Amino acid sequence: MEPVKKSEAPDYYEVIRFPIDLKTMTERLKNRYYVTKKLFIADLQRVITNCREYNPPDSEYCKCANTLEKFFYFKLKEAGLIDK
Repeated sequence: MEPVKKSEAPDYYEVIRFPIDLKTMTERLKNRYYVTKKLFIADLQRVITNCREYNPPDSEYCKCANTLEKFFYFKLKEAGLIDK
């Protein structure tokens, strides 16, 4: 939901080279950063990829990322924004 705090994960920014989070994505939406759907999809996929890279596969974080990914792609397909 928000940028990872170094106090909570001291090595996060050493492991994850391109951090992104949903709060930053919201700010980017408000600032019209996403001029194409491809940019938006890439950032959300990066959120999921970063989560999987940093956290153990059976962690709650990865489980949430998997759920988010399924929901996100379902909604994209439902809206006709990607091929079914």
